[in-house]
Amino acid sequence: MRFSPDAVVFRVQLNLERVHTAEAALRAWLPLVSELRPVAVKFEEADPSGVRRGFLADLLVVLPLTQDRAADSGTVRDRLLASVGVLAHRLGLDPTAFEVDEDGAGGVLNVKDPTDTEDTTEGGSGTAHGAYLVLALTGADPLNPEGGEMDHEDTGEDLL
Repeated sequence: MRFSPDAVVFRVQLNLERVHTAEAALRAWLPLVSELRPVAVKFEEADPSGVRRGFLADLLVVLPLTQDRAADSGTVRDRLLASVGVLAHRLGLDPTAFEVDEDGAGGVLNVKDPTDTEDTTEGGSGTAHGAYLVLALTGADPLNPEGGEMDHEDTGEDLL
């Protein structure tokens, strides 16, 4: 997928550890998904032999670069941080924990170590939705910055 250079593309990783059915996980995430309107969503049950428990979601969310109200033309880095702040607040995360990469066009907000078991919230990461990782990149998918298809290979076979 291609994205506008004036957009911030987020990969939002969610984990509801204390939910026991896919239906309950989807019900918990539906208001967030409806509000954020991701361009792609992936839901799955956590691997029983993995670090995470319960159910996982990966949201690909595209938001415009937010203009800095104090200055009409902030740097890309400033506008990125403003966009991250909007999403982080909605997820119940601290936007000051976002680490910007060297060129200022992207970064990561890593919420917690998955082996930390002293969490007392429903989500399992300190947030109601279980957000534990937010990746951001201006104009491209943070997990696929080159823009090629990720989920399948073209085998040339007709499936119909």
